[in-house]
Amino acid sequence: MGTNWISPDEFAGFLGDRVGYKSGLALTRDELIQHMDSTDPLIDIMSAYSDQPVPLRSDNIEDTFQIVLYRLGVISRPFVGHAPTILDLEFRADENRRLLLVDILQDLGNVHFEKGHRFLGRDFNEDAFFHLIYEKHSESGLEIAKRLINLTRESEEASPWPWIKCRQVEWSNELELRALFDSESLQTPHGQFIDQRFIDYLERNHPRLDEMNWRKFEGLTAEYFSRKGFEVEIGPGRDDGGVDVRVWSPGQKGQHPPVTLIQCKRQKQKIDKVIVKSLWADVSDEGADSGLIVTASFLSPGADNVRKARAYPIDCANRARITSWLSELRTPGRGVFFGT
Repeated sequence: MGTNWISPDEFAGFLGDRVGYKSGLALTRDELIQHMDSTDPLIDIMSAYSDQPVPLRSDNIEDTFQIVLYRLGVISRPFVGHAPTILDLEFRADENRRLLLVDILQDLGNVHFEKGHRFLGRDFNEDAFFHLIYEKHSESGLEIAKRLINLTRESEEASPWPWIKCRQVEWSNELELRALFDSESLQTPHGQFIDQRFIDYLERNHPRLDEMNWRKFEGLTAEYFSRKGFEVEIGPGRDDGGVDVRVWSPGQKGQHPPVTLIQCKRQKQKIDKVIVKSLWADVSDEGADSGLIVTASFLSPGADNVRKARAYPIDCANRARITSWLSELRTPGRGVFFGT
């Protein structure tokens, strides 16, 4: 791999720019460092705050970039290798498949890369290529071709180099990561109540649920039920009478009571029985079918006993269930997605 001479300040700017392009998230220099591996040799470079050039190996830059993307929830693995090399190693004990891979790589070069393209991008016609491979090599070749293209796209997604302009989503703006923790705003171009980039981040970093802004915690809950096809109304955030989110079956809003009233509690303390009783009172008053407490914690034993003893139709979505919601709401290729 080559060596690049670049100052720590320039490298921090480069890394922030490339991370922002691929993830749609704007991170400060300190936030970038926080998402690097603790043993990364480039942490000292990032922390140096100097304009004096130092030598940086290209492979170290790629490793650092991929670790950060992984920890932001952008890519599925912390290290993404070179697609042909991965498959060549996999087929080492199968000479027929290895030779078939060589032929498919030649075909890929002929129809795409030898025509001036430096990466797959949006110019690559997958259907036409797969049809060609099937005609020449049947199902066995098609299987290898599909894996090759998927691995290549994954590699391009994880590349820091500016000439490989591939990313999974064309984000309409860059969003500050700290807004997940500091801002109450629910305005977003990539979601109805909370931005998709925050969902991807939290799925990879769910221990930080406790740190996210309380209003965005409500937004995450509303987003989940909205994408499940329910009609959803989120409360004003303050002075909402204890009900944070109301949920109706499709087409029922304004005509029937909500099916579920939701109270969101982004807290470390266990939920006490006062909250359960209060939500039951709201459910009864509004004629709803049930209530749901969404919390990063758990019901206290007393709260759970009251709920069961009095047969309150109150359920609890704790941290484990919220984590499963995040997995369902992942960006395309990794779960439910709404498109951009």
